[in-house]
Amino acid sequence: MNKQEFFYKPKTAREILMNRDVRRESENIAERVLCMRENEVLIIPEIVPEDYEGRMRFLKRAPQIVLDTGKTAWDAMRSCNTPLKARRKAFNNLDRDEKYCGFAWKSLRKNEHKRASLVECIEGAKLFAWTELANAEIKITPYNDAGDAAYFGGKFKVKVSSRTPKQPRYELTLESVPIVSSRQNPVVWTDITSAHYCGITGNDFSYRYVSSEDFCAHVIAAYLEIAREKRLDRGNLVPLEFVPFALPSEMAVGFYNRLTNSMMVEQAVDGKKRKRPLNKAEKEILLWNLVKIMGHDATFYATKKFKEYDWANAA
Repeated sequence: MNKQEFFYKPKTAREILMNRDVRRESENIAERVLCMRENEVLIIPEIVPEDYEGRMRFLKRAPQIVLDTGKTAWDAMRSCNTPLKARRKAFNNLDRDEKYCGFAWKSLRKNEHKRASLVECIEGAKLFAWTELANAEIKITPYNDAGDAAYFGGKFKVKVSSRTPKQPRYELTLESVPIVSSRQNPVVWTDITSAHYCGITGNDFSYRYVSSEDFCAHVIAAYLEIAREKRLDRGNLVPLEFVPFALPSEMAVGFYNRLTNSMMVEQAVDGKKRKRPLNKAEKEILLWNLVKIMGHDATFYATKKFKEYDWANAA
């Protein structure tokens, strides 16, 4: 499978236009995206609030959804809290007028904040799907014993393929991954951490908290591979049950593809109107608007394997 084609994204307005029908929309944009025709391009105005002075500040400072992990470790264990429960509750109670930059949760043992975006969750699922479709193995090496894992979770060294052709694999570590049945798992998953640095984790890092961590597509794909390996090993579903990242439905992936391949933003540059592909902040805003319309389960609750998705579908 050709990596460059699989991860292709248009970089200019010309690449998007390609003699397609052009429409404009300034209101109810997510609803309009849902009913786009196959040969249609949608042009929208800038939607990142001016107060944030651009994409980067919005991704770092805009409102985010905070998952309820419980006030204490005892609360989490008593309620058998799982990431899915926390996401479903939060995603189904969004402020209709708010523009979100991602979701976060507080770790219960480390007093840190963990953050992820819907864009990175989709990109991580896509990277994981590609490794399966192209037989590009994600190499997983565990380095703790089962006794430690029951209380602290699993620790892994991971090598993940880059999405850029001819680039070396990313090496990272993942800790606090629930991998065995344990009453501590509702606490363990909140502490997940990764020793990894890339352009996403560096540039989008939020300084709103004293101690926080942002997760990128490489880390998400690595977690999904751990969950896959454990599932194949005697049907262990624990890592999948406690995956902290939102798992996109095929409908959400199709929506995201339209944002990437069939939409442009028109903005004023030096007194002239210029068109460009949507940036990450704009995609994040519209993905959250999709969740507001369709709800959690229709958008970020996967019901089949990611390798079975039509990742190229932009219709």
